[in-house]
Amino acid sequence: MNHYKLIIVLLIFLSSCNKEYNTIGLNLIDNDPFETDLEEVPIFVKMKKVPPYVVNLIQTFQLGQYQDNIFGKTDAVYFSQISLETISPRFGIFNENDEVNGIDGNIACIPEEEKIKDVFLDIPFFTNVEDDDNDGVINSYDVDSANPQSDSDGDGVSDIVETQTGQNPLSSDTDGDGIPDGEDEDSVNPDSGYTVYDLDSITGNEQAKFKIKVSELDYYLRSYDPNSNFEKFQQYFSNNQIPLNFSGKVLFDDEIQINPNELVFWNEDNPDTADEDESKTLKERLSPRLRIPLDKDFFQKKVIDNEGSEKLSNNESFKLYLKGLIIEAYDFDEPLHMILNFREAEVRLVYDFKKYNKNGTDDDTSDDEIEEEEKIYNLKLDGYRINSIKNEPYPSNITTQISDTVNNPQSVFLKGGEGIMAEIELFKNNDGVNLLDEIKQKEWLVNEANLTMYIDQNMITSNGGIVEPNRLYLYDLKTKQPLIDYFIDETNGQKDSHKKIEHGGIIELDENKKGLLYKIKITEHVKNVIRKDSTNVKLGLVVTSDISSSLNTEVQDSRQIEFIPTASIINPFGTVLIGPNPNASDYNMRMKLNLYYTKAKQ
Repeated sequence: MNHYKLIIVLLIFLSSCNKEYNTIGLNLIDNDPFETDLEEVPIFVKMKKVPPYVVNLIQTFQLGQYQDNIFGKTDAVYFSQISLETISPRFGIFNENDEVNGIDGNIACIPEEEKIKDVFLDIPFFTNVEDDDNDGVINSYDVDSANPQSDSDGDGVSDIVETQTGQNPLSSDTDGDGIPDGEDEDSVNPDSGYTVYDLDSITGNEQAKFKIKVSELDYYLRSYDPNSNFEKFQQYFSNNQIPLNFSGKVLFDDEIQINPNELVFWNEDNPDTADEDESKTLKERLSPRLRIPLDKDFFQKKVIDNEGSEKLSNNESFKLYLKGLIIEAYDFDEPLHMILNFREAEVRLVYDFKKYNKNGTDDDTSDDEIEEEEKIYNLKLDGYRINSIKNEPYPSNITTQISDTVNNPQSVFLKGGEGIMAEIELFKNNDGVNLLDEIKQKEWLVNEANLTMYIDQNMITSNGGIVEPNRLYLYDLKTKQPLIDYFIDETNGQKDSHKKIEHGGIIELDENKKGLLYKIKITEHVKNVIRKDSTNVKLGLVVTSDISSSLNTEVQDSRQIEFIPTASIINPFGTVLIGPNPNASDYNMRMKLNLYYTKAKQ
């Protein structure tokens, strides 16, 4: 009986609580004291021309020509010091002294007579082999990179099945016998083992023809500045004319074309082994690259013939002796701009030398013979690596807009490299009046804040179009660092477009796949500004190719700006944004800060 009484009491209690909760809830819904809204806050913008910047401390380099109809033409020349793969190199088997004087008791120590066979300058491309669905077809060529059962070559057999059975998923007739792979019961892939690559960081027509000129650098790139009593590192700027004024012997000058395929080399057949064909055995595979043949006599005299000399005894002596190379691309039938993997670039010296062969009979010299063997020695393109950049003068409509006297322009021009950046002040109107105190008095609870920038497609289209940057980068001009929203965004994919995606700055496209706008989320930064207006510093805005880097580079003339983010200088792309003070027809797309907030109802 007591149990029943307890249950009844609990039911009454719960019922009364539930009734009270519902009443309170209804009152909240009916009498919500808060509301959310959007405020479009004006910003104050000035454009500034980026002066020549220090190029000997950056890590990514350009070659070739980029051209658009808004900003003009940019040409990039590369030059670099060279270093030895190993100091005091020994070519062949024995060192030079032993070759000349011999080794007592060693009949195999003979003059090796090393002779250059080939010299190649190899500059690898940056490449992409991402395969999201692991079906053997990289994303760039996969008809559906999320589905391994997709059929990229349309032969009725899925990509993954063709990969597993040794057929080519990018050829409907792998062995070229006229029978489609889906019907062929005896199909062998002649290209088995090949890697298919997608070339990255190339702008323009990859099939364009152009000339490459490789010259000896006749200028020593010193490490320390004599004007600082050799206490500071020497700075070389992007507008240097070293390649023009200090070119030595020309080592190659001819027309080339990009080969996007893997380079595959086979061994030479040995005529003494009749039962074996060495030409069918693999020698080497190399990723796609610019492979440029260089003057063999030059490297024979400069390197091979100096075996054992002081010139090759250490890299400092070698860099004084052979100062480097200049690489210039020119005479394009269509402009072509390349960001290349110069960190992996090398000069490959392929040479033959004489070798004493005892044929496995140490005590019998009757079958001994002198034969030739091939070896490779590499010179590295490292030490100081430098670009020399030449820009056409900007048209007058841009030059007048980036004057220091122009505030809140109709259009905002941005360009990478030795280009144009924007200086932004938040909470400031066209007259330069600070609106921050007014906003503070409203006591808003900021939910989200975005800097929104629409692309001026009318101007871009009317000028013939440009290559639009994938991203914009916003940073604190005082501290030279990204904003707090950048640091708290932990999204981090393999590609630049997959990193810091909450912070944003990534181009958004319209239905025609043209650039519509850029939006950068700066909620935490704005909250800090409202709480403490001393944090309302001037912000810098630039185009970028790598959001993951927050390094900065000094500039030559610091009267306007003191530095430029390194991420902005390694490509020449540009864009045009609708400014904070546009024509009436573009007013709704003006450059502004969108502030989403919650406030108490009046």
